[in-house]
Amino acid sequence: MVAAQFMLAASSIFALSYGAPMPRSLAERATGATYKAYGGDGTVAKGWPAEKDWKSFDELWEANVPIMKTSCKQFNVENNSDQEIKDIKAGLEAASKTSGVKKEFLLAIMMQESKGCVRAPTTNYGVRNPGLMQDHDGKATCNEGGVKNPCPANLITQMITEGATSEFGLKQTIELSKASDVSKYYKAARIYNSGSIAASGNLGDGIATHCYASDVANRVRGWVDGGSTCEEGTIGKNTGTAGGNNEKPNETEDPKPTTTSKPISNSKPTTPVKEESKPSGTKAQGAAAGCKKWYTIKAGDTCASAEKAAGAPAGTLQKLNTGLSADCSNLWKGYSYCIGQ
Repeated sequence: MVAAQFMLAASSIFALSYGAPMPRSLAERATGATYKAYGGDGTVAKGWPAEKDWKSFDELWEANVPIMKTSCKQFNVENNSDQEIKDIKAGLEAASKTSGVKKEFLLAIMMQESKGCVRAPTTNYGVRNPGLMQDHDGKATCNEGGVKNPCPANLITQMITEGATSEFGLKQTIELSKASDVSKYYKAARIYNSGSIAASGNLGDGIATHCYASDVANRVRGWVDGGSTCEEGTIGKNTGTAGGNNEKPNETEDPKPTTTSKPISNSKPTTPVKEESKPSGTKAQGAAAGCKKWYTIKAGDTCASAEKAAGAPAGTLQKLNTGLSADCSNLWKGYSYCIGQ
């Protein structure tokens, strides 16, 4: 999912909640890759993978095909057919050829965004993000105003090409990274997800999905989905170490981040607040119709802390706001969510 610089799109909810997880043992058998949490600026000096550590496109493809075969079921749409999966591969190769973006990188971003489901729905949190790549203001999709089954090969290729070459596609974000070493890919991934890199230069710092760049770095190494050790609440404090020995910092708690247009603290509100009868902020997408009680997200809020502050039972926010992801990682600061009916 992608945003223009200074214009934030949603945190990558596809990366965090969409797609059927692959059993870890199967992923390891496929490529031998287990997850390493990468912190810092994306350079080899900080322990990030060199290009020689990347798996080949064919190896990555074979490892991810089992995910693509089942990734659409979470959207309650038909899973990819064998032909559609073949068309995805052809689309990746075509988009790589026309854009100059490595096909291994395109595959990693696609799996991060949609798990390769050709019928992934369009998301829109101020910027339209459709299709396989959830790209910035893209046009191609097989799930909007009706589900296309089968998804035509030309649309599959267009989805991937838009992710590679649109206004803020991967070709452009690589250029925006201003890097010439392998870090350009990891920096480009972070820009693709959030629109910018934090002033600290740490790819786990800032806004949107903090583990995004680390996830992509693991995907090009052959990791698929099981056994991630990246923690959204702490990866921004991991500055990385040479040789990839990136240990998680010691923390007393692991709060999930609030997606905001500015970096936020992880402090949680400790005093109950009165719910609102009308939304004081922008009404959240998917809020229940006829809602009578609202809560506006503040810096540091999580679903759990917001429910506690509003005196609502656990799970209320996700029950009454269908736009929230399964792990509630895409709360928006300043947006009002239904908290009671």
